[in-house]
Amino acid sequence: MTGQRETGQAGRVIFTRGGLPESIHTVHVAVVDGGGQQVASCGDADLVTFPRSSSKPVQALPLALAAPELPGDELAIACASHAGTPEHLAVVARLLARSGSTVADLRCGTHPPFDPAAAADLIRRNEAPTPLHHNCSGKHAGMLLACVLNGWPREGYTEHAHPLQVRIRELHAELGSVTLNHVHAGTDGCSVPAFALPLHGMARIFARLAAPSGPLAPALERVFQAMTAHPFLIAGPGRLDTTLMPLVPGLAAKMGAEAFYGMALRETPHGPLGIAFKVQDGGERARPHIALAVLEALGVPVTEEMRALAPATLHNWAGREVGGVEVEVPLKWA
Repeated sequence: MTGQRETGQAGRVIFTRGGLPESIHTVHVAVVDGGGQQVASCGDADLVTFPRSSSKPVQALPLALAAPELPGDELAIACASHAGTPEHLAVVARLLARSGSTVADLRCGTHPPFDPAAAADLIRRNEAPTPLHHNCSGKHAGMLLACVLNGWPREGYTEHAHPLQVRIRELHAELGSVTLNHVHAGTDGCSVPAFALPLHGMARIFARLAAPSGPLAPALERVFQAMTAHPFLIAGPGRLDTTLMPLVPGLAAKMGAEAFYGMALRETPHGPLGIAFKVQDGGERARPHIALAVLEALGVPVTEEMRALAPATLHNWAGREVGGVEVEVPLKWA
């Protein structure tokens, strides 16, 4: 068909039951080296898609640039999709106070904490969640501080035309090596702009985290160090980013809604790499299986502790084995 993009074989995660495929999740992967060149892919590396919260390291860059002395834990929470534990909330509150802001200034909305224990504790105390419990509250607190430090108004900081969001869109284009008109804008679940760009562009952004260069290098390095030094703050108990990063030397990883994932890898046989993948149907249960398969394909040793994050067998509530998981990641090297 005229105009149709040529793509390689897509990856798949196949959940089986009784020896038969029950669910199949299609996956697209892009891998970029430290020099910004795409070195491998699987499926459609040109797929234009929303990284959602995988964009948070980019969204935190204006803060990192404006506040070079900011403590690492506060920069980490600005990159986080946190679980709403007391530890998370304490860091968000500290970051929020730096701009003279309060919880009432957060425009992220409200949902119960992702962490079941934190959510249950609110119920026991007969307290309703506040915007502080929203998984994006750290990002919003960081955005408010970035506005104050740059002399931008705090009012309307979530709007597409606000100087902060204009700059964040420009950073996606600059770091992803795409033109600005190839960065498409939508609205995220927390009300800030969500930017979509080709998958290889997001892989390039994570490659820049793995191998910072140019004028943004100090800020990129600070974001990388904050994420890797504070994996608990990036997500929370039992969540993939928090559990995977300490198990892989030199890895900064960030999940996004609808089964997007970005990884900045500093230690591979191929040198520093940036990886971005999208499970096309948004099936988030496929994400850890693809993450481990990609790491293994890139020569990163996968330990038994890592494999426990993506079990190959399925069990029912009675503990009986009822199925399995098959993973296919046919990376095509450039």
